[in-house]
Amino acid sequence: MKESCRVVASHVNTGTAKSAGSSSGTQGREFRHPKLSVTAEKSDGTPYGGLSLAQSLSRVLRIPSRIDSGMSVLHSYRPYRDSDHILTHVYNLFIGGSAIEDIGYLQGSEAVCRMLGTKRIPDPTTAGDFLRRFGHQELRDFQHVIDEIHLEVWRRAYGRKKQSIACVDLDSHIHGVYGEKKEGADFTYDKRYGYHPLIVSLSGTGEVLRAVNRPGNSYSSDGAVEEVEELLPMLESRFQKILVRGDTAFAERELYDLLEENGHYFAICQSNHDLLQCIAEEAGEKEWKPLKRGTAAQPQKKRKRKKNLRRATARKRGKRDLKLLKEEVTEAVYQPFRSEFDYRLIMIRKQVEESHQGQLFTHYRYRFILTNLPEQVSPAEVVRLTYERCDQENVIEQLKNGISGMRMPTGSLAANAAYLICARLAHNLKSWLCMLALPKEVIRWQWKRFRMAYVYFSARVIWKARQTLVRVSDAHRFSSQITRAFARLQI
Repeated sequence: MKESCRVVASHVNTGTAKSAGSSSGTQGREFRHPKLSVTAEKSDGTPYGGLSLAQSLSRVLRIPSRIDSGMSVLHSYRPYRDSDHILTHVYNLFIGGSAIEDIGYLQGSEAVCRMLGTKRIPDPTTAGDFLRRFGHQELRDFQHVIDEIHLEVWRRAYGRKKQSIACVDLDSHIHGVYGEKKEGADFTYDKRYGYHPLIVSLSGTGEVLRAVNRPGNSYSSDGAVEEVEELLPMLESRFQKILVRGDTAFAERELYDLLEENGHYFAICQSNHDLLQCIAEEAGEKEWKPLKRGTAAQPQKKRKRKKNLRRATARKRGKRDLKLLKEEVTEAVYQPFRSEFDYRLIMIRKQVEESHQGQLFTHYRYRFILTNLPEQVSPAEVVRLTYERCDQENVIEQLKNGISGMRMPTGSLAANAAYLICARLAHNLKSWLCMLALPKEVIRWQWKRFRMAYVYFSARVIWKARQTLVRVSDAHRFSSQITRAFARLQI
């Protein structure tokens, strides 16, 4: 239980700056901006050289054949199959396309067509029509196909040995839309008009296990228990234990009992209602233990801390300001309403100093976590594991902005759900590349940085001696890592 669910990124920029003695020797500005002469010529190159990594990964994992055998959206092929349409959307999102119309950048590149082994790519209008053919059963089949790919990736990455624990995070996201004729769009709890997707992700690798589009008026936990129950067999085949984490919106008795009956764990934040408040206030002072968060390494030389200008300004002007003085933790036994099981209730007490209109007040605030983790896991460790869930906000942000997965480009609820699942597959391609071929620390990179390093580079795609050759210039900063990645994928 003490192993972390996160991967810490390293500084890959070390050593890239030139030394002071490598100056050009000229006087004046370093950027001289000479006059340039620009001409156009026919070339077999593409600026999306990193698409070859995604194509190689798809081939190694047999993604096209898995899609065609596991789904049946089209009844006839003229000439494209289901995998052709789906991977068109996936590759468009992978290279940074923010709309269906951006497929035109792939469609007009001869080098990209050569890289994919085709003479033509579906038109944006054809790709949009394909999404509108999805129904409920096709969406479930699509999710299950990606589940099969997950199992293949984990087999290649971890071998036959099961991993100790999988940290599964639950959350939802409000996505507002501007269209007035979007099917399924509704007013959300924060009075916006849009959709309310459910996101289930795996901590550490950032893999999205489920991306379910829902109407805007759906509650945050709607369908969450069913999705977790469906994921349990897949996760149990590769992990010994499963820890499900979520915020107060996922505090559902059905979820607790499901995991308890299957021998797995949960750590769910609880709302601060009167009953829990009374339990915390009745705890004796000797039961509260100091809570220390994190074990960051102390610097060798302590620097003088700068003055908190915000706090000083707030108190000077009589604004409301809060300052955390200390945190304490304890636990009690708690049985949820209509549940047959007793669980551990972890209680956090925060002593807060509040400044308002020139007066100081000191009071306590309480936070609660319900869990069935074993007694060997200390309350402080439970708090750490639970709040590591907050990293899922970065996964959702990258799914929304990094690959534009929540654009909801069509007017149909099911079609937008299919587009969201395509975004799930595109997002996971990055995680799978890092697990199988690229350096491990890249898994923590944002999509913008990842594309600048491994997607946006010039490459020539040549058909020679019955082989498709991708030639990358060694002037690219990460060319050696890219060639090594290709070599690892071929093993």
